[in-house]
Amino acid sequence: MEYRNIFLANPARLSVQREQLVIEQAEKITVPLEDISSVLIESQQVTLSVHAAAAMADHGITVFLCDEKHLPSCQLLPINQFCRQRKLLLSQCEMGKPLQKQLWQQIVVRKIQNQAQCLRLMGKEEWQELQQMAGKVLSNDSDNREAVAAALYFPALFGNGFFRGSDDPRNAALNYGYAVMRAGIARNLVVHGLEPCIGLHHRSELNNFNLADDLIEPFRPIVDLYVAQNFSKDDVVLTPRQKAGLFNLTNYLVKQAGRRYRVMLSIDRVCMALANSVTAGENLLELPELIPLELHQYE
Repeated sequence: MEYRNIFLANPARLSVQREQLVIEQAEKITVPLEDISSVLIESQQVTLSVHAAAAMADHGITVFLCDEKHLPSCQLLPINQFCRQRKLLLSQCEMGKPLQKQLWQQIVVRKIQNQAQCLRLMGKEEWQELQQMAGKVLSNDSDNREAVAAALYFPALFGNGFFRGSDDPRNAALNYGYAVMRAGIARNLVVHGLEPCIGLHHRSELNNFNLADDLIEPFRPIVDLYVAQNFSKDDVVLTPRQKAGLFNLTNYLVKQAGRRYRVMLSIDRVCMALANSVTAGENLLELPELIPLELHQYE
């Protein structure tokens, strides 16, 4: 079962031998490909062979590449993981508006509920107002409760004066964590045969990941809670240790359909449920519930 997230901040050479990813640095280590969920290459002095890239794609491994600012800038996605691509693509294109509106309403409701839970876990009294707001979301969120909730949520969580897009270093941490979540979602959409550019609500012609930007919404508060608990407005830059912590958020736990799952497995279940909704023409979506941060422990 894939569960390892590999973070490479120093020069290295990556290759594949006998179904093992070989990482050569000061010493050589090997990791079974079947155990790897994703690889984040931060250092621009990492050499990756074409054979290794293809082998990781065959195993459904997401590979992140970073820019000169050490932020995730692109990803390699597997494209041959699903056997009935055309059938599902046609169903996705022909999905009825009522179903799209129901799905987006459900996504916004769970996002606001998770934001309320995040505030509650941080001891912020505004959580009750957000919880009430979640119960008033209309079909397709036609009165934009999502934006109203965000205007209340972020200042309550990070302090008056905080807003998304400011120079506050916590925004950099949020962006980094969101990028990791978004890429994990895009990877699983492809694995389940869904076309990431065809969104439920997001519809930009310039965005190849509209659907990933739809599904990330209820996962964002996981990043928010981690940043609120582990970052300060006095931080100057993201350290390699902080980036590694954000990259590992996919191994934390959430609640879904009454059980607890790793975030990455929850993402997989969401994408699979959405694919089932597309083919069945009815809402079968299962979304994550935020719980106190806990890293999954492997026995």
